[in-house]
Amino acid sequence: MNRQDIAHQVSTTLGDHASDYDIDSIVDDLRLEADAPLKSIDDIPGETYWGIVEKHDTTA
Repeated sequence: MNRQDIAHQVSTTLGDHASDYDIDSIVDDLRLEADAPLKSIDDIPGETYWGIVEKHDTTA
């Protein structure tokens, strides 16, 4: 899965609020967190995923 695919999946999970987050930074952190190349953001445990997302909330 390439960077653009991961960014699309992240944007999809955030829906109408995607513009409130730094998607590029989320993708960077997700790629660092993964033990192997990501096939889906579902490869990251939910609690970890949402913790990374929350860290990149630009409205906070």
